Amino acid sequence: MSEKRREALIEALIEYQPDLGDLIRRRPNDFMAGSWDLLAYSFQRGFEVMWDHACRDQSGLLDRPMLTLWRQSVELSLKAAVVEIAGGLGQKSGHDLAGLFEQLLKARAALGHTDDDDHAKHVRATINHVQSLDPFADRFRYPTSKSGAPFGGLSVDFDTLFQAHWLITTWCEGAALEVEESRRLD
Repeated sequence: MSEKRREALIEALIEYQPDLGDLIRRRPNDFMAGSWDLLAYSFQRGFEVMWDHACRDQSGLLDRPMLTLWRQSVELSLKAAVVEIAGGLGQKSGHDLAGLFEQLLKARAALGHTDDDDHAKHVRATINHVQSLDPFADRFRYPTSKSGAPFGGLSVDFDTLFQAHWLITTWCEGAALEVEESRRLD
């Protein structure tokens, strides 16, 4: 269905050459505007849709776009939780997933929450592993590093990737909800 729609859009473009000035325009009633939580959720959904397609495709052509969405989704989930708990990102957070997770833990600790259980340790280990694979958030987006050194090939375990995504994003959402609930009870 979407392939036929894309073909129709291409045909319309070729036939009529429309003005592309309205490609992206402001929308005052965009419910996601300014919401870290909704933006994070939209990237979670984008990753899930891409994961479904990449699982069916198996050519490897969708692996890097899927990994890019995966990483961005995880980053936005971490940032959304920090913003919810701490009221803002405070320090320059960039794309350092491990640093964002530490910032999240510190914000929770400042409010009296302890995260030294096995579950939080597993989330930390998963985040640290991803951070070590892609320390500058460019590994999945570009064929080479900034210095021009080619990135090596990669193989994706789709099921483990999905589970890692779910583990991290769900932990972040739960961490923020736990703080919200404790604030409500205070």
